[in-house]
Amino acid sequence: MVTYYSRFIPDVSTITYPLRKLLRKNQTFYWNKECQQAVLKLKEEISNDRVLVPFDPELPVTLATDASPVGVAAVITHIVDNVEKPVAFASRSLTEAERNYSQLDREALAIIFGVSHFINYIYGWHFVLITDNQPLSRIFHPKTGFPKMTSSRLLRYASFLAGFDYTVKFQKGLENQDVDCLSRTPVNQNCISADISINDEIHQVCASAVFEISSENLTADAIIQETEKDQELAQIKSELLSSPVNSDYILDSGILFRNNRIVIPKTLQPTVLNEVHSTHIGITKMKQLARRYCIWKNIDKDIENLVKSCKDCSSVKHSPAKAPLHHWDLPINNWDRIHIDYAEILSKISLPNCCRCKISMGRN
Repeated sequence: MVTYYSRFIPDVSTITYPLRKLLRKNQTFYWNKECQQAVLKLKEEISNDRVLVPFDPELPVTLATDASPVGVAAVITHIVDNVEKPVAFASRSLTEAERNYSQLDREALAIIFGVSHFINYIYGWHFVLITDNQPLSRIFHPKTGFPKMTSSRLLRYASFLAGFDYTVKFQKGLENQDVDCLSRTPVNQNCISADISINDEIHQVCASAVFEISSENLTADAIIQETEKDQELAQIKSELLSSPVNSDYILDSGILFRNNRIVIPKTLQPTVLNEVHSTHIGITKMKQLARRYCIWKNIDKDIENLVKSCKDCSSVKHSPAKAPLHHWDLPINNWDRIHIDYAEILSKISLPNCCRCKISMGRN
């Protein structure tokens, strides 16, 4: 961060010399009084008016955000004579649940944090939103639609950003070092901001889905453990944590979700099916109940096979009995039973010729 703003700090090489000396090869790391004084001096210089400028609504506003595995950060700046000068810095550490987010979700969280933290500066004004994540620059673009494969968390973030006037700009990480430094050394935040509230809403939805399917044999810990053992799901989870690629999967408390439904590993799929089928509901209702909270490949086919192979369901299956053949009783008296047939009356055919009456009388 000091290097990023070094052009505004006079004699920066002399101030940073004790610190740079510690980075030399084969140099013993020893923190002495000179190092401590250098850090204090750099903090003073960065907060000096030579670096920081007061907010001016007449000047172009830029908001840069970034995320690391431990925190999120944002820097709001002005462009003065084609030079970027900071107005304020902000950062906060991630919660335990947020550390399990995918890399894409953490970068998106940084954007929501920055916008909500500096809302008094940017609400009602046009600003440039800078991110070093290229997929997010397309997902959060105000003039384009959402990709088909977009997670529910990103959709919720996008709905929050819809209330602001901004332009998204992609900037490489090497050009975003000031905010990157802040994200790696975050501070604890005691107040509840908009980004935390949104995350709590999404977490409650995910936790509700887990609660609805939980039983003695099916718990959140079991889902997490079996997900790690499932080769396919473990790979998806690893890609989410390491790759900033857009996906319709999200991670919440170590559990994979897709469209707010739990992705069930293969080893737990029979357990889920037995739990849902415990009351022996039919195929249609079982599909509605299972697909409300769970998802996996060929879930409909597995439900159909289970219901069709269930002996209890087969024994009470709605299948009306075939009606037995009716045998006519022999008549006792004349005119006890009369059989009548008729044919359509055609033109130029007399009535006696077109009507045929079959009368069964007596015992014949």
